[in-house]
Order: sequence, then C-alpha cells, then structure tokens
Amino acid sequence: MGIQKVEFGSLNDLFSEHVDINDPHLKERAEKRNQKMVEMYNRQAIENRIRLYQDKSLWEGAPLKFGVDDWQPNRRKNVKQARELGNKAYKLAHQMVNKSFNVVMSGLAGVGKTSLALMMAEILQQHDKTVMFVSADELFRLCNDQYDFPELKAKLRDRMHFMNYADVLILDDLGAEAGSVKQVNSKDFNGVRRDMQRLIYDIASHRFEGTKEDKIKANKKGIELTHPVRSTIITTNNVQEELERIYNSRTISRLITMKPEHRLAFNDMEDMRKESDL
Repeated sequence: MGIQKVEFGSLNDLFSEHVDINDPHLKERAEKRNQKMVEMYNRQAIENRIRLYQDKSLWEGAPLKFGVDDWQPNRRKNVKQARELGNKAYKLAHQMVNKSFNVVMSGLAGVGKTSLALMMAEILQQHDKTVMFVSADELFRLCNDQYDFPELKAKLRDRMHFMNYADVLILDDLGAEAGSVKQVNSKDFNGVRRDMQRLIYDIASHRFEGTKEDKIKANKKGIELTHPVRSTIITTNNVQEELERIYNSRTISRLITMKPEHRLAFNDMEDMRKESDL
C-alpha cells in the first residue's frame, strides 16, 4: 500500500481560519501576548519560590498565620505600647523590602512577639520576599534526633541550606532550647550542646557575612557586601547577656542588632495566650 501524499496550501491558507495575517496590528498584538505570557511565567516562578521557603519552615506544631488586621491594640491593657509595637513592626517590614537588617523582639512568653514576626512575614511575602520560619526548639530537636535517624540528617542539611538563603529568616524563641532562665543563669551552665552552637553560628555567619557563593559573586562584580547580607528576625524571652551565655558573643553579635530602631521590647505587655492564639 503506497503512502498517500497530502497537499498543503500556502501559509496564508493554513492560518487564515484563526488569524488575519493581513492585520496591520498583528505583530503588536503578538508581542503584547508574548510579554503577558512572560510576566505570567515570572509571577508564577516568584510565587512558587515563596511557597517553597514557606514549606521548608520548621514549626513547633501546626503552621501559623497572623496578618496586620489580627493585631488589635485595643484588646491590650497597655493600648499605647501595643499600638506603638504594631506600627513599628509594620514600618520595619516595609523597610526590609528594600534593605537587609536584623530585628530582635524580646519579652516574656505570650506577649505577642511571634505574632508581630508573622505579621512582618506576611507583608514581606506580599512584596515577593522569601520568608522561612524556624522554631529554635524544633531546630534543636532536629539537631538532636539526626544521630538516631539518618533521614533527619538529610532533612537538617536541607533546612540549613534554605536558612542560609531565605530573604528573611524568622528564628523564633531563640534561647528556649537551653532551658529556663534560672538554668541559663546558674553557675554550672556552659551553653547549649556544641553541635547546636556550631549550627546557629553557621546560620548567623552565612546570613550576616554572606555565603561562599555570595562572596564569589561580589568579588567578580568588584563590590563589597553590605552586612547583614540577608535579614533575620529574632524573637526571644532572654536578654542579650543570657543569649551570649547560651551561644557566645561571637554568634549573638551576628544575630542581635544593637540599633534601637530595630529592637522591639515587649517589657510591659501581658500574656495573652490565656485569651487568644497570640
């Protein structure tokens, strides 16, 4: 049986059913369509990247969300301070969109530190920044369990990579992994385990000074990296002296900013956990 030859007409005939190739605006419309497709692809890529870092987060329990409207100063005893803290966190999040710097939120448990950190995260994600949330307790648990479960060693290595490169890292409840304030201030306290100390130092160093890849790229471009290279938001129940006892000043100096404008103190705020999910 021979092969039947199929005759095609001209390109005009082929496309004329769907496209008017004589349209003087055809090229312009095609270019606009292509541009729109590129923009859609780029938008999707950005959203996928934001989602990836969010999925790599280490939560102590279920993932949490907290938006601008969820911070309600009028429900607080000290309405003025609550309003000032909310406004400061809001402004810092918008400043962080264009500039890298560290923020520390300190105060007792349940006063709203994590809530405002999550509020900042939502704002930053809306401005296309990748944000990763890491519970210090959960990180410590993963560091500890990796020796018994080989698959957790790979998980820890994976999370470390993403912690180094997230535009913004929220390191939540730093210091809680060392025990109570009484334990931290006792004479025989020598800090957390050495492997955890090394892990936190590596994170602090890479985010503040840049990774090896960051330094190579900067050197090729002939530019100096500004410090910190990437932003880190710390929430903690401990004062700085206690954090230095837990880790050491070399690590904490790379995480805890000394700039008053980047520090939020929740000193006079009450514990709201009994009344809500703050």
